[in-house]
Amino acid sequence: MNAPPSYARLKKRELKICYDSATFMEALATIVILLHPLAALAIIREFFNQRKWRQERIKLPNDIRNDAILRHEKMGNRIFLYVILVICLAFISKMIYFQINNGVVTFSDLVPNHFHGWAGIIGLFLMIYLRQLGTKAKKNRQNKKPYGKVSNLHGRVSDVMAYLIIIHAFLGFLYLFTYL
Repeated sequence: MNAPPSYARLKKRELKICYDSATFMEALATIVILLHPLAALAIIREFFNQRKWRQERIKLPNDIRNDAILRHEKMGNRIFLYVILVICLAFISKMIYFQINNGVVTFSDLVPNHFHGWAGIIGLFLMIYLRQLGTKAKKNRQNKKPYGKVSNLHGRVSDVMAYLIIIHAFLGFLYLFTYL
């Protein structure tokens, strides 16, 4: 790949073309822009592992089920935090990418202008709602109130999120080609 030359001033009125530094900066920009998708893949894996709970909970006896519920809740809280961190990483990596390539970052560089970006923000709100449903089910279970409907809705929202995540990841993969 032909990297654009980077100019370094040696003495007054003398420029030297440095292809090495331009190649390094282009490689750095590529690595930075790949941080978000790689981190997101790890969280997607954890999210789908978390969803297996719906099938596994039926097979568990009551004494083991309580421990499994606690692990499910703990992992759900971790995934929620990881999702927020990955979204922040997306914005930070875009800022660094545009700073390296353009020398300046504008507000329009950070505002999503495609479905992938907006789906990420929609996914964040769905994740917040999913966590609220999980917390509500936990409180109802602890207070010996009926929690089946809330738990069922929690599972259905995770189903919707699973489809959205698949679409979001695929569009992100396609969108990545605009940067590489």
